Amino acid sequence: MFRTAFMLSLVWVLASCASVSRFEKGTLTAHGERLGGAAEVLYYAIDIQFDPAALAEPEIGQVRVKLVAAAPAMPLAGLSPATVAAYLPKFVPPPQWPEAWKKRAQADDAYEGGGFYIRFEGGRLASVGLCSHCSDGRASPVVGTPDGQRTYALPLTRVQLVDVFGEPSRERKAQEVRY
Repeated sequence: MFRTAFMLSLVWVLASCASVSRFEKGTLTAHGERLGGAAEVLYYAIDIQFDPAALAEPEIGQVRVKLVAAAPAMPLAGLSPATVAAYLPKFVPPPQWPEAWKKRAQADDAYEGGGFYIRFEGGRLASVGLCSHCSDGRASPVVGTPDGQRTYALPLTRVQLVDVFGEPSRERKAQEVRY
């Protein structure tokens, strides 16, 4: 009896630790949880790392983003430092960061605002981060389907995430989110 109770307790503890859903597709990783008592998992953080091959994928490179409410929905593959700078301010490292991190971040060509963090290397898109529930704040970055027919504000349901980015190559539960 004790052994059965112990095993059931262990299974419950381990299952409750793995409360973060991780959705992966190529160089895209999205994290979600049941936010605010939601009935389903809501994906609040999306990270996309770009390389030339990733931009050739229509599901990723043609996904649309609205950097601000008044901006048109633009495909990720069409983002440049000039287009992003027209809508988002340059990233400014937080004052509490160590000096080495600040120096490295200031050397980057990165922009941040409204739940977006967009970084370029040599004028080429290097990464895009979207987050609705990060840094003690709330934002609603908007993404859209490659065909431009539908847009959604984060956090996204799994159905919305698949509508925008396509089916995942891997899905699993994680114990924590690492950036």
